[in-house]
Formats: sequence, C-alpha cells, structure tokens
Amino acid sequence: MDQKPWWKNLQPLRLRPCWSIVWNKLESLEPDDLTEDDPAWQFTLVQDILYMRKQSGGQTVAIDLGWYPDGDPAGAYRLEAILDDNWENPILECTSRSTREIVETMEYWLFECLPCSHEKSFRRRHPNRK
Repeated sequence: MDQKPWWKNLQPLRLRPCWSIVWNKLESLEPDDLTEDDPAWQFTLVQDILYMRKQSGGQTVAIDLGWYPDGDPAGAYRLEAILDDNWENPILECTSRSTREIVETMEYWLFECLPCSHEKSFRRRHPNRK
C-alpha cells in the first residue's frame, strides 16, 4: 500500500517573515471527520502540535497550538498567543474543534493582531494587557 510522505499531510499556513516555526505537526484533517479508532487521536491530535516565536521590540511573542485533552475525541484545539513566556496569562486565546477555524484564527493573529519588529510593540498597541 502506497502512503504519501508524512509532510504532505501538513496543513499549509500563511506566515509573516518575522515568525520562526519551532515545530509544526498540524495536519490537514478535520477532527469531526475521524472515527474514534483513527490513529490521528493518538499521534496527531496531541498537546504539542505547533509552536512558533518571534522577537519584536524587545519582546518575545509565541503562538502555541495543542489538542486538549491529549488524544481525546471529545477534546478541542487550544490556540494561545503568549507574551514574554507568561504562560499563565495568554494575550490571545481560541478554542475550536475545527482545523479550518484554527488556521483562519492563527493567520488573522499573525497578520492583524501581532506586530512585526518594524511596528509598535504589542504592549504599546494593547496597554491594558499585563
């Protein structure tokens, strides 16, 4: 049986050049289309799916994506933007069972919400976030 290489299953993403992907295992699949015994629950829909970072104006911003609870068919994606490694207080959050919605949200954050180094710092644009 011919299987396509694992990397051909990855979800295409639009990124701004200021971002660095640390790891990416986000696949082009919709969780609601999977059966309960699909191997994706064990190997794909896990806590560590995607992580990217960028430096901007002396700050570090990260985007983290995982599936919670890990491998649970009743779970959901959790997408968070983290400022200066403050994991307790994400600056942006989204929860969804839809891969399409998560990708659209992530791309919106990258292009509309999180500035690159030539733009004002996030803290100056959003002074109410601590």
